[in-house]
Amino acid sequence: MELIQNFFETLSTLVFPSIFRLLFIVFIAFFAKHLINLGTDNFVRKSKNIRRAETLRQIVHSTSKVIIITIAGMMILHELGFDIRPIIASAGILGVAFGLGAQHLMKDVINGFFILLEDQFGIGDSVKIGDHSGIVEKMNLRTTTLKDQNGNVHIIPNSQINQVTILSPKI
Repeated sequence: MELIQNFFETLSTLVFPSIFRLLFIVFIAFFAKHLINLGTDNFVRKSKNIRRAETLRQIVHSTSKVIIITIAGMMILHELGFDIRPIIASAGILGVAFGLGAQHLMKDVINGFFILLEDQFGIGDSVKIGDHSGIVEKMNLRTTTLKDQNGNVHIIPNSQINQVTILSPKI
């Protein structure tokens, strides 16, 4: 009888609060993602430049998803009793190594950021980039995807975009 009482006492003091905190973390993560999606969708609806707003919406959705999942994952690991300080320290060191080792990727991201910031072109524009021309189907911070008249899809790293010719007028 005492064993059962100790089991339920342990269950009520250690397990149930942790489960509720884990569920709360997951709920807050989904709620934050929903708020970000709602905000960006409202921005697109109110924006005068729909193409640029749609491009920014896609980037904000994907970036926020990664950030929220990472933060929620760290909080869940901490709640489960894992020491996350070594993970955070390793992430900092890995970030430095990544920055040094992946210079092309960093160039892609920086160029993609400036393409979006300067509104050079957006999803739905007909453009010529280097030897490839077509309609911009997808843009993110790393690549631009074009679909030409023959249905061929060209994925161009943003660091390789030196000159862009807009073939359709911007709306």
